[in-house]
Amino acid sequence: MTEAQKIAAEAPSYVMTLIIEMLEGHYKDNEVLLGTVIDGDSEIQIQLKVTRDSEQFMDEI
Repeated sequence: MTEAQKIAAEAPSYVMTLIIEMLEGHYKDNEVLLGTVIDGDSEIQIQLKVTRDSEQFMDEI
C-alpha cells in the first residue's frame, strides 16, 4: 500500500465527525487535512471535506 493509500484509508473514521460538527455548528462545510505526500519537489495534500453548500458541489461522473 502506498503512503497516499494509507493516508486516504483514514478518511472513513472522520466522515461522521465532520458531518456532526458541521450540523451542530450550523456550518456550510467542514474539512480535515489527512496528510501530505511528497512527489519530487511538490507536496500534495490529501484532504477530506463535507459540504452542504451546493455552489461547492462537484459533478458526479
